[in-house]
Formats: sequence, C-alpha cells, structure tokens
Amino acid sequence: MFPRQARLRQSFSSCYPNITPGKWHHALWTREMALSQLRRGGPQWQTEGRVLSDEHFDFYGGFSERGTRREVRRELPPNLATAGDSD
Repeated sequence: MFPRQARLRQSFSSCYPNITPGKWHHALWTREMALSQLRRGGPQWQTEGRVLSDEHFDFYGGFSERGTRREVRRELPPNLATAGDSD
C-alpha cells in the first residue's frame, strides 16, 4: 500500500501557492505546507474540521493509525497520478 497521497486540484492552486497542483505529494507533507501557510497568514480558506479539503484535493492510498484501511473519499489508481486535473 502506498502512503497516503494528496493532489491539489488546479482550480484551487491560488489558495496554496507553495503546493504544485496536479502532482501527487505525500499527504503529511501537503498538510504541513498548508498549515504553515495558514500560520504565516498566506491565502486563507475555510476548513471543515480537516486541513486538506476534499473539494480542493484528490487522495489515494494510506492506512489509519490502527493499521486498517481508511475510508477514502476519492480513491484514484496510480496510473492517474500523471493525468491532468479535469476541474
């Protein structure tokens, strides 16, 4: 199983200037980049309990802390990792 991955959608790239849209990144790195930006007063967005929004990012892979598979809202196969965003 791959580590949890996050891919920023092109349509939200202005909200996250330090994250390359359309490219898969380790989700922990992506979350830390987003949190760092919020702390520095960079572009702001509304969160709903999660730093990385399902509306702004695609996700795939990963395990929960207990070692069981997480419920993935948008699971994409690895062959789509290089595909462009359709948003």
